[in-house]
Amino acid sequence: MTPEEYYYKYIRKDKTELYEMRIKSLQWMLSCFKKGTIRQRTIVGLIPLEQLHNLLDWLVEKERYEDCIVVKEVIDTIYEPKKSEYEKQFKEEKKN
Repeated sequence: MTPEEYYYKYIRKDKTELYEMRIKSLQWMLSCFKKGTIRQRTIVGLIPLEQLHNLLDWLVEKERYEDCIVVKEVIDTIYEPKKSEYEKQFKEEKKN
């Protein structure tokens, strides 16, 4: 168990502060990825997709849809780029 896990499991049960930090770090990380200063493999190795889904669920529960956009963009851009390209293509075909 890491010190962070211990702290949030036994001392601080509210995950609000942790999620706030994650949102800010995701914004920074996404901008670094777009600049090319951080690799996709590094991000995928450090942040499990399940954690992003948990964060997204928490944000929807709190009705913080502006922050959902950041998390969704990270998922679409870094974790599932082919799926997001397919969705864009599907929407374009549906319009025509």
